[in-house]
Amino acid sequence: MKKATLRTKKGLIEVEISIEHNRITTLKITGDFFIYPEEALEVIEQELVGIAIDEEQLKNKIEGIYKKQQISTPGITINDWITVILKAINL
Repeated sequence: MKKATLRTKKGLIEVEISIEHNRITTLKITGDFFIYPEEALEVIEQELVGIAIDEEQLKNKIEGIYKKQQISTPGITINDWITVILKAINL
C-alpha cells in the first residue's frame, strides 16, 4: 500500500492506496478536513476502486461523484484529490 499527504488551504488529506494492473484496488482517505455530507467520503473511496490511474478519468469520476452526491469540501478542490492520489502512486 502506498501513502501520500497533501496540505490544502483548509486541511490535510491523507491517502492510502493500492494499485493492480494500473487500477485502484483499495483506497482509504483520512485527514483533517470537512466534507458534506459526511458519508460522502466513503462514497468517494468506493467509487474510485476499479478506476484506471489516469488524471482525466480521475477528474471525470470525482466530478461526477461530487455532482451526484452534492458534495461540498470547503477549501479542498477536485484537483487536490487528484494531486494526492497521483502523489501516492508515484512514491
